[in-house]
Amino acid sequence: MSDRTTISSATEVDLMQIVALHRLLDFAVSEVLAGNVDDSVLEGIVILTRMVGRKVRRLADKLLVGESSGCD
Repeated sequence: MSDRTTISSATEVDLMQIVALHRLLDFAVSEVLAGNVDDSVLEGIVILTRMVGRKVRRLADKLLVGESSGCD
């Protein structure tokens, strides 16, 4: 018996998008910490933070629904 979890390709895409958004967010925060403060960078941080949060919630919901339907 294997403990490996398989995920759909759509879930894999969601995970890759979250990673990419997180990297962009990390870069934007690094720019602000380096002193490159600009309104557009701060706006970008807010937008990226919201996007990451939405993606994580959607993915968590998808995974939890899948988990509950697989349990009897």
